[in-house]
Amino acid sequence: MGFPAEPVLIVDDDQTSCRFMADVLAAAGYRVEWTTDDDAAVERVHRSPYALVIADVTMPGVRGTEIVADLERIRPGSPALLVSAFADGTARAEARRLGVPLLAKPFAADVLLATVHELTARNEQDSISGGWTGLPAHGGPASTIRKDAERG
Repeated sequence: MGFPAEPVLIVDDDQTSCRFMADVLAAAGYRVEWTTDDDAAVERVHRSPYALVIADVTMPGVRGTEIVADLERIRPGSPALLVSAFADGTARAEARRLGVPLLAKPFAADVLLATVHELTARNEQDSISGGWTGLPAHGGPASTIRKDAERG
């Protein structure tokens, strides 16, 4: 498995959660940056590209959903993952609205790895193919291209 050149950014006000996710991803070969400072995270997202941004939904200052929305504004299509100990209907609705997955804490290391791998691999494939994977798609650039091609 290839790893993205850019690091994964983890933003969570809980230092234990940050360290857990960072340790799991680093042990698997990912380059990782993490912060418990949500304001610093916003600054980092504006300054540097990331292979993936993982953000806690509920933080004291800036919510993870705001960080993800900001990421989408400045780098459209950049992959993101929301995590939350309070993965209720509201958090799930926000994640759906943003088009990003939500992992409910606590989650197992293998669940985190599988999700991160899928998101970074999909983003890498989209970068290479321009969104066209040749696989069945349900929405997004690949299905739009396919529909246009089928129309002739």
